[in-house]
Parts: sequence; C-alpha cells; structure tokens
Amino acid sequence: MKINWQNIDTVILDLDGTLIDLYLDHSFWKYIVPEAYSRKYAISIDDSHRLLKRYYDEIEHSMDWYDIDFWENKLNLPIRDLLALQAKQTKVREDVYPFLQAIKTKGKHLILLTDSHPFSLQVKLNHCNLSPHFNALFSTHQFGFPKVEQALWNSLQSYYPFDPSRTFFMDDTEKVLDSAKQFGIAYTIGVENPDSSVPIKTFKNHISVKNYLELI
Repeated sequence: MKINWQNIDTVILDLDGTLIDLYLDHSFWKYIVPEAYSRKYAISIDDSHRLLKRYYDEIEHSMDWYDIDFWENKLNLPIRDLLALQAKQTKVREDVYPFLQAIKTKGKHLILLTDSHPFSLQVKLNHCNLSPHFNALFSTHQFGFPKVEQALWNSLQSYYPFDPSRTFFMDDTEKVLDSAKQFGIAYTIGVENPDSSVPIKTFKNHISVKNYLELI
C-alpha cells in the first residue's frame, strides 16, 4: 500500500489499539474490573460480567465510557489504582517505533489523539517511550467530546490548527474513522490487528493495514 506522503503535513494517531496493544484495555475492563466488582459485592463472576457489560453497553463511545473517574464513582472501585497496576503490561506494537521514526524523517507533524482519560494516557506513557516522538499529545477529555463527534474535531482544529485535507489519521474504530472522514481528513486508515488476542478486524469504509511499515 502506497501513501503519497508529499500530500501530507500532519499525522494523527490513536493510542489504544493503534500504538499499543488493545489487549491491555480489553483485559482490564473485561476481566480485572469484573473480578474486583465480584469480590467487593460478593456476587458471582458471571453476574458481575453481565452487570458490567450492561453498564458498558449503555454508554458505549460516549465521553463517560472513557472516563475512569466516572467508573470509579459508579462502581465504587479503586479504578485508578487498578489501572496503574495493569499499565505495567503496556506493550507498544513492534512496527510502531520504526513507523514513527520514518514519519519524523519525512518532516511530518505528529499528534497523538486518544479518547483515554488523561490519567490512563499518562500511566501508559510512563511504561513506554512514545512521548518523544510526538509534537503534541492530547486526550479528548480536555475538549469534552470523543472522537466519534464532530465537535471534537472542530475543537481540536481551533486549539491546534491543522489542514484536514493534508492530514493522515489512523485508528482501530470504524465509527471514529467515519467521523474523521466526515470532518474532511484526507487519509483515514484502519488498524486490522489492534488486539493481539482476537481475530483480524475488517473495515467497510476505509483502507486498513496489519503492518504499518506497508505505509512507508
């Protein structure tokens, strides 16, 4: 797959499932949190899974869905402490550092943009070496909107100007890529293998890759 990098000034990259293995988040919310909830409230692990899945599904992709303080209050669990322990398992994809270095060599402006809560972002960055590769790092929580909403892209552009027609954006969620495309971002790329523990994903409306080095 060839990208015309001469037509690109800005590269925006997601964090979870794009730069780091999404297995970290999946295992945290699907196993660690339900197990902690089961212990605290003395219910079966199956009941805990069912209840939390219902809670998750009710607000999927909203700002609260990504807000660890929201979940700490709703579940009355030490989510920050649990996540800080889990963040030790942060695993950067093998193709990420060579990809970032190649992009920097091309003189592109690199932005990390994640729906992760600022605390989640920081504890993960503490366990890898991603920060030095980026010109800017943003959690959408500072803007008050998730990436699936046009308001986020408008707010980001107002705060940190970039030309959508000369921007490359990569993410593992189709709805997020749809939103970016709607905003006018020229290159929207899906990640086929965001989670090392599950099968390959397919994308309907966007080109996608398994190995980022294919792009350079």
